[in-house]
Parts: sequence; C-alpha cells; structure tokens
Amino acid sequence: MQKPVIRAFYLVLMLASSTPALAQVEVIEIDAAVTSPVVIDSQSRNMTDGASASATNRRASSNSEPGQLYYQLQLLQQEVMTLRGQLEQQAHELRRLKQQSLDRYVDVDRRLAEISGSPVAQNQLPTANTAATSKPAEITTSRPARTPPTVAVATSPPGEYAAYRSAYELVRAQRFDDAVAAFKDFLNRYSSGQYVPNAHYWLGELYLVITPQDLEASRQSFSLLLEKFPDNSKVPDALYKLGKVHFLKGNPERSREVLERLIAEHGNSGSTAVQLARTFIDENF
Repeated sequence: MQKPVIRAFYLVLMLASSTPALAQVEVIEIDAAVTSPVVIDSQSRNMTDGASASATNRRASSNSEPGQLYYQLQLLQQEVMTLRGQLEQQAHELRRLKQQSLDRYVDVDRRLAEISGSPVAQNQLPTANTAATSKPAEITTSRPARTPPTVAVATSPPGEYAAYRSAYELVRAQRFDDAVAAFKDFLNRYSSGQYVPNAHYWLGELYLVITPQDLEASRQSFSLLLEKFPDNSKVPDALYKLGKVHFLKGNPERSREVLERLIAEHGNSGSTAVQLARTFIDENF
C-alpha cells in the first residue's frame, strides 16, 4: 500500500514542478506573439511618416520652382527694358551730336565759300552787265591777296562748282549715302579741280555717319587731303577727324600722335579743331 502511495506522491510532485515551466514557456510565446506586431507596426509608421514628409517636401519644392523661375524671368525682362531704354537714349544723343557736327562744318564750309568769292562770281555770271563790263582777270585780281589759289574762279573747270554744290546740298539734306556717291563722282570728274580738298574732307565726314560706318574709307579720305593739300584751310579739321578715326579703329597711340601734331602745327591758328583735340586728349588719354 505504501509503494503505490509513494508513487502517486512523486507523480504529483513531478506534475507540480513541471507546470510553472510550461506556463513560463507559454507566457514567453504569447509575449513574442503580442510584441512582434507592435514593433513592426511602429517601424511601418515611421517609414510611412518619412515617405509622407519627403513627398510633401518634393511637392513644396516642385510648387516653388515655377514661382522662382517666373520671378527671375520678370527681373531679367525689367533689366532688358532698362538697358534698351538706355541704349535708345544714347543712340539718340549720338545722332544729335553727329548732326550738330555736320551742321557746324556745313556752316563753316558755306562761310569759307562765301569768303573766297566763288558763289558770288557764279551768281554774277548770268547777268548781262557783269558779262559786258567784267573780265575773269579783273575778278581774280580784285580779290584779296589772302584768297587761296585753289578757289580762284579762273581755274575752275566748267560745271565743277555746280557739281560740288549739288553734292553739298545732299549733305545738308542728310541724304548721306547719296552724298557719298555724289562726291565720289565729283572726284572722278574733277580730279584736279578747286573743290577736290573739300570733297575729300566731306567724304571723310560722311563715312563716319553712314550706316554702317566705314572707318577705313574715312581714314583714307582725310589722309589724301593731308597728303595732297597740306596748305588747305581744312587741314586742321582733317587732322582732328583723322585722330578720332584712329582712336575708333583701336589705335590710341597713332590717334594721340596725330592730335599732338595738330596742336603743334596749328596751336596758334585759332582753329576750333585745336581746342577739340586738347579736350579729346584730356578725356581719353
């Protein structure tokens, strides 16, 4: 009887001792089963939140880029309009200065022609009284001794004055391209005439105001005047213009050399070109 009782007692102890272990195992399994989804859910939420923030940032960035580009485009358009206005203003000022220069030289040329007596003599030719009582020799000898020999009426080829005056009027009418053609034709027809120096000078001026400028042709015209007619009254003006042409052609050394030659040779002549040369040197060298 005691042995079965003892066996039963041991069996109960074995069962009692094994129960907590089983319970602990089950608790561990349950904890793992419960906590694992929680960890996964937390990681998933973090990833979702990060993706949402990134997408929001991308949308904000993509929405702001067109606005920034549009703003920059407006700034560029305003700058272009401002620069265009400044360019038009400077172009207008340049045209005004060129016109003033041409008007000044036209007036000077007209006064020199009147002083020389050529227009007066030409206007007197059609009158009967003048033709009957005046002789070419008497007209030339009645002029002051300071009259340049190149403007004497007796040496003027027939039609030269009319051709020169016709080309000259084109300058006054601001038909510059036509004036260039007229003066070139004049030089071809009257290569040894009185007004050849004037024609060379006006060609040099005209090549500076036509569009586009022809700086090399202008340089050649002024240089021909200086080489062939070194004693002509237009030499100071031609020297000043030649100096400016060299400067525009990118040769400042040669420009200053010509301008200083003008000042050295004609500094006491009272020519306006001398003062202009001094001012140009002060402002550009």
